[in-house]
Order: sequence, then structure tokens, then C-alpha cells
Amino acid sequence: MHEFSIATAEMHKAHAPEMIMMVEHGVLKADHINWDAAKKMQASMGHGMHNEPNSLLLDPGKSGEIVWHFPKHATLEFACNVPGHYDAGMTGKIELGH
Repeated sequence: MHEFSIATAEMHKAHAPEMIMMVEHGVLKADHINWDAAKKMQASMGHGMHNEPNSLLLDPGKSGEIVWHFPKHATLEFACNVPGHYDAGMTGKIELGH
């Protein structure tokens, strides 16, 4: 599974502990997302469903869509924040108005 997220580098770093908690709570499995565990995590902690406008979390073989309005000037990244993926290089720069 993978995540596609648009954010600043700092925001990706801040999001990493939430992704680790998703592993610890049984949401992120080796080969799929346990959406029942995600619902339980959402109910108890306020996050887990990954329904943010700047991010998609997808099971293998699935696709999704993000419609995003970019600011005129920004330095952002797209990245996968599944534990280990960002560090493995699943990230790229988005530079606007430079």
C-alpha cells in the first residue's frame, strides 16, 4: 500500500508518528489497509481514516484522485509516508513561483 500526500517537508515529518501509530494499531498491514482498525483508531484518537484533502492512502492495486489548488509561491513535496517509504526515496519536490 502507499500514501500520496502533498505537504511541506516539515508537515511530512510531523505526520510520520501518526503513520507509525497506524502500524501499531493494526491499520497498516504488510499487504493491505485494515479499514475496520482505521475506524476504531479514528473513533478513539481522532485520526486513522486518512480522509484529508491533501492525502490518499491506497490499498495495492487501487487508485484515487486529489484535486488540489496550489498557491502561487510555495515549496512543497509529494511523498509516501508509509513507514520506511519516505526514507527509501518515495518523495519529490514541488516548487511554485521560483
